[in-house]
Amino acid sequence: MNPLRIVVIIPTRNPNRERLHEVLDALRKQDLPATAWELCLLDNGSTPTLEPDLVDGFAHAQVVRETRPGLLWARLTGLRRTSAPVLVFIDDDTVPHPHFLSAAVEFMDAHPRVATAGGKIIPRFLAASPDWLEHAGWALALRDNGSEPLTWSLAAGGDLPHWTPIGAGLIVRRAALEPAYVTHVETHAALIERISWKGQGCGGVEDKDLVLHCLRRGWATGYTPAAVLTHIIPPNRLELSYFEKLIPAVQTLWARTLFAHGFNTRAPIAWWMLPVRQLKAWFAFKAWQSPTNRLQWLAACGFLAGLAAITRDPVRYPAATDDSP
Repeated sequence: MNPLRIVVIIPTRNPNRERLHEVLDALRKQDLPATAWELCLLDNGSTPTLEPDLVDGFAHAQVVRETRPGLLWARLTGLRRTSAPVLVFIDDDTVPHPHFLSAAVEFMDAHPRVATAGGKIIPRFLAASPDWLEHAGWALALRDNGSEPLTWSLAAGGDLPHWTPIGAGLIVRRAALEPAYVTHVETHAALIERISWKGQGCGGVEDKDLVLHCLRRGWATGYTPAAVLTHIIPPNRLELSYFEKLIPAVQTLWARTLFAHGFNTRAPIAWWMLPVRQLKAWFAFKAWQSPTNRLQWLAACGFLAGLAAITRDPVRYPAATDDSP
């Protein structure tokens, strides 16, 4: 029997060393016994390569290299090189609180039909945060969906909930990934990258592709507020220009990924209608009034661009077979 309960996989490419060390130090302070979990520091093409001694002091740890860029490949490599039944993907700038791993294991044990889950992500700003950030924090992977655990599956009915987990602190059950998700990636990698990834630092929703894939196969998704991360946010990620670039790109990818998995609730639009719809949205959101209004308009523009892209390049994945317990 595998004594390991969970594996922490940290995909990183040319990380800020100070923040990475803080993440690793926080993992050393977890209240889950050190022999019950493993660590995989996933070097996604760093120059120079990451040193093996970064993971000294852990009971079970390794540095693994994957040169193909992007979280899609980093996560798949981490899956293949580890063995614990639950995986959690932590960013190199998200610091886990001491109870994080214990909370993740406890939640997955209590909910055997949950394939994917996320926790609470709170910010640590390294500069003063602007007032408008309150309405755009989701783009910084900040998540607070209340104090009660949540679960949802297709069997529950209704629309896809707004709180489905994201890549930062993504908790995943191995049984939901092997072999179904691995086959999905190996079969559709080019499509996933085309509609779910903009580029390193430019936006991606490969994490949502994973969540939607598991939901279509009959699994549930969840939220556990006891699993808490602190996201370190540097000054450059608090500038309006950063959000103006990121938000529309992510929303375009999200619209396309929803459609590909059959979760879209809005119909595609004709490409020639896109400028008209975006202009209409300019007035609807009063984009000239404030940064908040402008970002809401840009989010709408990005989603509309995704709906228009569907008419030119409609990607739809094959129907899935229920493999949940």
